[in-house]
Amino acid sequence: MKKSILLMILFVTLAALTACTSPLPVGEETEVRAATPAAVTDTFFSAQALLDVNGNGQIDEADTPIPGATFIVTLSGGAEFGAQTDESGKAFVTIPARVDYPATARMEAPKDSALTVIEPSVITLKEPTGETIQFLFGKQ
Repeated sequence: MKKSILLMILFVTLAALTACTSPLPVGEETEVRAATPAAVTDTFFSAQALLDVNGNGQIDEADTPIPGATFIVTLSGGAEFGAQTDESGKAFVTIPARVDYPATARMEAPKDSALTVIEPSVITLKEPTGETIQFLFGKQ
């Protein structure tokens, strides 16, 4: 019994010492490289739908938010992600992966509304900007 306990302690000690030593000799002629996995991060897009209240065709302080519009991001491979605007006219799309650019973004008017997009109809994103894209709508 004492012999098996002694052998077990010796085995555990030997295993611990082996784990602490470098498996490769490190010297001038030996190159050791640590592999760093690529980080996978989410990609975020935001947009706002605004109604051109004063009819000037430009985004300004008079314009009001449009709830219920649909913000759509289309990736270069054709996959689409979308979200509806809230009461502030803003929508946020999260893509659970890194995005290969270019991607396109567009906003569709709320269902059964008489609104049409004035500008921009579609925007091409060549790189992440972190800015909220604003879409202006007018009444038909």
